[in-house]
Amino acid sequence: MLDDIEVKRLILRTAAQDAEAFSLLYQRTSPILMGVAMRITRRREMAEEVLHDAFVKVWNQAKSFDPLALQPVAWLTAIVRNRALDLVSSAEATRVESFDRHDDDENGNSLERLLDWSDQSDTGESLDQTRAEHSLRDCLQELKPAERQAIALAYHHGMSHSELAEHMKKPIGTVKSWVRRGLDSLRTCMDTCAGLAR
Repeated sequence: MLDDIEVKRLILRTAAQDAEAFSLLYQRTSPILMGVAMRITRRREMAEEVLHDAFVKVWNQAKSFDPLALQPVAWLTAIVRNRALDLVSSAEATRVESFDRHDDDENGNSLERLLDWSDQSDTGESLDQTRAEHSLRDCLQELKPAERQAIALAYHHGMSHSELAEHMKKPIGTVKSWVRRGLDSLRTCMDTCAGLAR
């Protein structure tokens, strides 16, 4: 368990450009902060990038840390979390745009993979499952881009409505509507496809 007093002292020494303290701060806190980054990004290489960027920010902005108003570990965690969510949001936007440009993406960038709603590891998929996956792809394609991205971030990365609003830079009511309308449209479309397949 991290010692808040020690972490606070190391941050304050880092604010004075103490490289040794910064190194110790990294050693003490990086395992926990890496876990935070991994839970959000779900990819080690992306989590490592997040951690690197976060500690660069810590080095540059340690002077802004207020030891009387802020908990040191919470301050570090917020930096990592915000950077991870920014990176994920950017990556998801790129993947959604890629889906828009390539309907039959041979490299597997379809949104059903993005959302991970189907079991991609089973090479013996049934015909019904294959049809369902194709229907999901087609139905997702019918959604507005903002609705697709909101659903991807909410269900693949577990973002709350407030997190979606912050990182999509839209009012919380707007992103709630995107998710709700998107899911309603998906259900209607999937029900229609299921009826046609009978």
